[in-house]
Amino acid sequence: MLRQFSDLTLEVDGRYAQDYELQFLEDYLDSHQLRMSAYIKIRDNAQAICDRVKEEKQKLHPNWKDYYVTCLRDMVDLLRYSATALLFDDMERLRTNMLLWFQTISRAYNFTDDNIETYDLLLKVVPEFLTPEEAKYAIPAFELNCAVLV
Repeated sequence: MLRQFSDLTLEVDGRYAQDYELQFLEDYLDSHQLRMSAYIKIRDNAQAICDRVKEEKQKLHPNWKDYYVTCLRDMVDLLRYSATALLFDDMERLRTNMLLWFQTISRAYNFTDDNIETYDLLLKVVPEFLTPEEAKYAIPAFELNCAVLV
């Protein structure tokens, strides 16, 4: 939404915005309460979300606990950026500011598919902490994580 505001400011310089140009604002305001609620739940349950991902990951790979401390830091960062993208409805900023950078780091360290599946687990775990209505707004950010980081 922030990028849309910025673009709109440039596009309507010297004139009034048309109704269709303001539609994104109305759409955002209609979803603001759910976005805020989902953001707060993710923020307040970040450790529990990471713990659930750890449990699921250890079921698949018992030795993974050796990598959890490093992975935890990355998961917390990813949760923060994803929750912010959800709150402001700004997937492009998530993609360009966090995910492309993190993708570069992941490739530099040769993260394996075993590590990458953590993001799929995060995508599956986060909705457990949200209502279905909140999850509708949160899921796209976590799907984008999977798409860019895999």
